[in-house]
Amino acid sequence: MRNFLLIFACLVLLPGCNSIGKQSKTVQSEQADSSSQVSAVDYSNLPVIQAIPYDKEFFDATFKQAEEVGDVGTVRGAIVPHHLVGGNIPATFFNYISKQKPSTIVIFGPNHFLKGNSDVLSAINYWNTPYGTVKTNEKILANLYAGSLVKDDLAVMKEEHSIGALMSFIANYLPGAKIVPLIFPYNASTSSIDKMLEKLWPQLPVDAVFVSSIDFSHYQNPTVTAFHDELNRAVVRNFEYNRLDKMEIDSTPSLYALWRSMDKIGAKEIVYEKFGSSDTRMNNPKLEETTSYYSPYFAIGDKGEDRLSSMLFFGDMMLDRNVKIQIDKNGQNYIFTKLAGEENRFFMGTDLIHANLEGPFANSRRATSKEIAFRFDPLLLPMLKKYNFGMFSQANNHSLDMGTAGFDESLKNLNEFGFDVYGAQYRTDDSSIKIKQVGNNTILFIGLNDTNTPVDIEKFKQLILRGQSIDENLEPEYTVVNIHWGEEYKEISNNHQRELAHALIDAGADVIIGTHPHVVQEMEIYKNRPIFYSLGNFVFDQYFSVPTQQGLGVGVILRRDTITLYPIALEQNQSQVSQMPYEKRVKYLNDWIVKSRLGEYKFENNRILINK
Repeated sequence: MRNFLLIFACLVLLPGCNSIGKQSKTVQSEQADSSSQVSAVDYSNLPVIQAIPYDKEFFDATFKQAEEVGDVGTVRGAIVPHHLVGGNIPATFFNYISKQKPSTIVIFGPNHFLKGNSDVLSAINYWNTPYGTVKTNEKILANLYAGSLVKDDLAVMKEEHSIGALMSFIANYLPGAKIVPLIFPYNASTSSIDKMLEKLWPQLPVDAVFVSSIDFSHYQNPTVTAFHDELNRAVVRNFEYNRLDKMEIDSTPSLYALWRSMDKIGAKEIVYEKFGSSDTRMNNPKLEETTSYYSPYFAIGDKGEDRLSSMLFFGDMMLDRNVKIQIDKNGQNYIFTKLAGEENRFFMGTDLIHANLEGPFANSRRATSKEIAFRFDPLLLPMLKKYNFGMFSQANNHSLDMGTAGFDESLKNLNEFGFDVYGAQYRTDDSSIKIKQVGNNTILFIGLNDTNTPVDIEKFKQLILRGQSIDENLEPEYTVVNIHWGEEYKEISNNHQRELAHALIDAGADVIIGTHPHVVQEMEIYKNRPIFYSLGNFVFDQYFSVPTQQGLGVGVILRRDTITLYPIALEQNQSQVSQMPYEKRVKYLNDWIVKSRLGEYKFENNRILINK
């Protein structure tokens, strides 16, 4: 995880810096019984932990940035960041709950450095800050220790900034409040957390407030950060335990513990939200590794609903020929390691990652009369799984390069690794469609190949009808078309593509993703539906020109009334994919937008928002 000293170095860039339950009587009686099990701790024999950072000048300036929230009622839980470039957010939160005067703050945070040998760690020591001392609730912690549900580890806790960064806020706004600090490694088991919580909850006073110390998207530029946070925030709002593994945040266990606690007391209503990111706080749009912040406040009430599907689409992916040579020379991770970035975070934060597969994963190479014929090694499939790919279209002119037998082998190999595959080179039938629950919506994917046989609109309409009836348990709410079409190396679509695209949307398509030209083509918005005529090459070995080594990824967010699009400019160097650097991508995307047909819509805040 990110070194805290590097985080703290950013601070100088900030302006101004040189019962838990509803049945209160039951909770109180359980607390009294439980607390009597242990004697008071003699703190005179324990070292004091110095909060990090210990910087009064910085915190004085940060406290002045606390904002007035207004009266949103009694807050029972919240998420706040520990990345203190966004220190105005915890200042705002702790300033607000100071009116409640809670006696106990439970803090859940990540064990960033993965030290210690327990799923849950704490320390019973005091914390020293420029604003006084913060005490732990020693009786509660002693009981958790006695049950072997939490391990005391001073050495780990005193280095853990997810806890230490909040101590000055608590000392300043809540003097006298005691804390129960608990940290989890990223792979902490939910069963360990559940057992700890079942022991913790009965001991807490009725005024306890739960805080999860969580930073959201990491190490991404503002466009990818904003795309990832669409899903991150929706999952938080929806209390979707089953999508925790899709999120790109620094501690899903800390969010899980907060959710479980809010479930316990019925506090699932978000009464206030605050957002932020380090690039906006530092007024630096060129920042390539941002950290984002999301701070919702939870109060008694029901959760909201944010019905969202998040998908990331790429263009043509070819893993043979010179790409294979590069992989054999440099290892399987070579092609994606730069794009993935630290901790593989680029390939997180979305429900589904999709690409056009320009060839089969056949078991062996077969003789063929075809001049250009690709075959991908099935040993590469675990690599694609590692980078969270989930779906591929094979509706293209290379899916039968190893014959029908090779195509069948490819389907079998892909299915064995859990990939969804659809589309065929010549057929337009049930194999052309895939119906899948993506996030909160059911989506019908249709793969079409217009390069070998012209697409028949009447057959396309039949595919939509077939998709609506093929599974009585899944009724598609959106139709996404992945189509192979157009002229190779042409950077503007032709009339046939445009007429076909309009016909497909008239017939029911909601999003069209085009491939085959090996270069990026323009985008169009037609009847409030997006058409990407070509995303260009994603992974290929066409080193002979600049355009063939450039591509687009596109993040697509589908909600009931809107489609949000996040274009991501990509480039390759000897088939190794990365994002374009700031200056280059700004010019590239501006040029791309100029030649696109967006109508009334504009590219703003790293995205295009379409009202359906």
